[in-house]
Amino acid sequence: MITADIQTTSSNYSRDIEVIGSLDVYSVLNSHVGNQTFFEALNKIRDGDRLMRVLGQYIQFNSIFASGTANLAGEVGVRQDLFRDEAEEVEGIADRSIEVAADIFFAAIDEFGDRGPLHRGTHRSLAQATLKAVGCYFGYTPSVLNVLVRPSASTLTAMRKVCSGYGVNQSLSESKLFFALGFHMASEVLANEEFRILDSYLEQKQADLVAHLKKTKVLIDGVGYPPYLWIHTHTIVEATHFDKALVSANHALRYYTGEQCQRNVKQWIVEGFKEFAAVQADFMEALMD
Repeated sequence: MITADIQTTSSNYSRDIEVIGSLDVYSVLNSHVGNQTFFEALNKIRDGDRLMRVLGQYIQFNSIFASGTANLAGEVGVRQDLFRDEAEEVEGIADRSIEVAADIFFAAIDEFGDRGPLHRGTHRSLAQATLKAVGCYFGYTPSVLNVLVRPSASTLTAMRKVCSGYGVNQSLSESKLFFALGFHMASEVLANEEFRILDSYLEQKQADLVAHLKKTKVLIDGVGYPPYLWIHTHTIVEATHFDKALVSANHALRYYTGEQCQRNVKQWIVEGFKEFAAVQADFMEALMD
């Protein structure tokens, strides 16, 4: 399904502009082992302690992506000098940086919880509800849970690399900005499969736990959240987030007005994609310990 989406998106651009397409993505994904490692780590779980450790590290790893995404959208959005429509004769309305950033920010809206009439909870609150509910299901006291889900050194290292990949607290050069676009793309496409793996494992190997999570609510900051919603939601939204990230990357290539050739700019995106795949694979490998 992703291949078709990539090909459809790419066809919207003229032939003399570089595009990110299926070959660019799958040349990396075909050799990627991170999600298979995640599958193996989950299937090594034999008790509640081990489940809490793996789930706790995974939830902690995911906790900073919302901020990374919002940061990247802002960094792209302010670069009116870099993303412009050269076919527009009126200079004052030729900037397209917000158009490039909009499809990145699309994911941030989900992550931070749409504050519209539905007022959905943030994904962080949903994740916290999941962790709290699983801990309660196994009867862990807060003091025990604190030990079980404490971030490991490898998780903290992975989180620092995610912040770096997204360009958090950095002055971004052109190369770093496009690198971050590719980093974001990879985070979305790999997360889509991660959550499907997690959902499948829990449904098949932890059916009683899943039944409990689906019929209860957990209070986080005074608001009741269904604790399985975090997992269920991510089996749906991540594919769309990736589609939008891909559109953003190709818009960035289309509207780029810097001095580098298109091929070099595209390579920056691909390198960012590869970097996140490596970061994710290292994190998943640490879950096997």
